Amino acid sequence: MATIDSLIVVIFLALMIGGGSYFYKWIKNPDDFYVAGRKLTPFILAAVITATNINLYSFIGQSGVAYSSGISIIWNTWTGNMALVLSGLFIVPILRRMKIRTIPELIEIRYTRGLRKLVGIIWMIRLTFWLGIGMYAITLLAQTITGIHNFVFWVFVLTVIMVLYTSLGGAWSVAFADVLQFFLMLGAMLILLPIAMHAVGGWSALAEKLHGKRLTFVTQSGPYDWKFLLTMLLLGIKWASIDQGVLQRAFGSSDTKSAVKGMVYAGIITTPFAFLWIMPGLAAADLYPHLANFDNAVPTLIVHYIPPVLLGIVVCGFLSAQMSTIGPELNSIATLFANDVYATVSKKEATPKKLLFIARFATVMAGLFMIGFAFLVPMLGGVVSANLTVVAITDMPLFVVTIVYGLFWKRANWQGAVGGYFIGVATGLLVWLIFGRDFNLAAFSSAGAALIASPLISLLTKKPQQEKFKLVFSARYANHDGQEETDNYHIIPVSFKGKISLVILGIGLVIYVLGAILGAYGYSIASATAIIGMVLFFIGGGLRVFFIK
Repeated sequence: MATIDSLIVVIFLALMIGGGSYFYKWIKNPDDFYVAGRKLTPFILAAVITATNINLYSFIGQSGVAYSSGISIIWNTWTGNMALVLSGLFIVPILRRMKIRTIPELIEIRYTRGLRKLVGIIWMIRLTFWLGIGMYAITLLAQTITGIHNFVFWVFVLTVIMVLYTSLGGAWSVAFADVLQFFLMLGAMLILLPIAMHAVGGWSALAEKLHGKRLTFVTQSGPYDWKFLLTMLLLGIKWASIDQGVLQRAFGSSDTKSAVKGMVYAGIITTPFAFLWIMPGLAAADLYPHLANFDNAVPTLIVHYIPPVLLGIVVCGFLSAQMSTIGPELNSIATLFANDVYATVSKKEATPKKLLFIARFATVMAGLFMIGFAFLVPMLGGVVSANLTVVAITDMPLFVVTIVYGLFWKRANWQGAVGGYFIGVATGLLVWLIFGRDFNLAAFSSAGAALIASPLISLLTKKPQQEKFKLVFSARYANHDGQEETDNYHIIPVSFKGKISLVILGIGLVIYVLGAILGAYGYSIASATAIIGMVLFFIGGGLRVFFIK
């Protein structure tokens, strides 16, 4: 990097720390730190969720998979966006009306306090591992671009910066940084994409060189084949429904309608962006066909093709991409620890000032654990493989017992939730170990085992008390006691236009699944069918938030 590029990066990092210091004075109580005082508008919420969703997992991990396996990895993003719409329309309104801060808080309301503490600890570890993946990706980028190949140095420097601005400003600092970082990383990719495509001679030349399965959206075989479309939709719904990093942004919305609109807008807006990191990965496959580490595809392009000054801007954009994920997740872990572990263990109620101190302490500790997990990522096959493996095994059972049964089946009790979760995790891990470490099979196995075990155990044990589900089930409907006066959003629409929009969304979902099935039999129209279904799905979702009633 030239001196001017280094200067640009240093100024950017200083601004991030300065932003955290500025918002420090805004933090007066735990809600300010956890959920930005619940004052995020739909546009800010959409930008924050989009920035959280777009990160170096996309720019490094997905680009690397595109380099090695082809364009079908794009469904990792697209199905996640579809899941944001589904969760925004059907799940988030319930959670937002309950005015909770975390999923473990919901678990105590629905099941028991002991399970809340257990899940809070498990989820903290899970999120810290995700942070380790992000730290690995951003460190790999820094090493390749700067030429300073000291992994430990970069891990510690970047961790200190991210922990500082998150612990000082909490959710307000994260929201500010995310909006700024959203535009920076978008600008970075808009600079890189045309340069990369020009280097390979444009799309037609690239298509001629990378013929066959690499440019097929729905393939018949491989790790990212037709099964991947179904697996990622399942994992995406889980992610958009229980992931603390995403939900904490939604919980910070000004009201239920803002939460719904922000989630749906974020899903739709992010969809075309996927090409910004997939296409450079494909271009690198032509320009550098023999890279030892395919996660280095985009960093190698940056080093060789981006000129000074622009390089500094691009590096800031990529740093933004990961900071926009690590910042919210650090804030989420702090919230989980203070809200779901410390507050439930402490014998006396902590003062708001004490809770803020605990949250900031948890942020620092999460940063230290993040460093440790960053060293484990290469052992699990790289960024994408590591994340999908952990998500498939640990997260799907939690989604089943918390959302599927917790929100929609009154007979579910804490015994069924505990048993279903651990049986699901054990089954997913066993299948993953036996069947060639296939995360697709692990995801369906862990979810299926939890779906079967949880109701069986619940039916064989004592019925839950009515108050365990009264608040949860009343939150499914608009205009119940305790809601904002402006909340007129109905999960099942009451207007004719609203109902038609859901029909369009449903038809799109069916066509998408049909595209995956056609891919299983090798039909050439599978890709077009799946994409048409996705587009119809987004049209239906967009119309649904337009006709809000």
